Amino acid sequence: MKGSSRNWRESPLPHPCTETGDSRMNLNDFISMDPEVGWGSIYTLSESVHQFSTCNC
Repeated sequence: MKGSSRNWRESPLPHPCTETGDSRMNLNDFISMDPEVGWGSIYTLSESVHQFSTCNC
């Protein structure tokens, strides 16, 4: 990881990054707010409260 000075805070790992034939880097899929991209669901605050409430109201 690099710090705010753009220098390495820790040395990079000595082995190559994990990748597959289909994907080299998929971080953007995990952070995308597009419901058509990646996995999972995107909720508004009220939808989150309803989805995860113990009340099930």
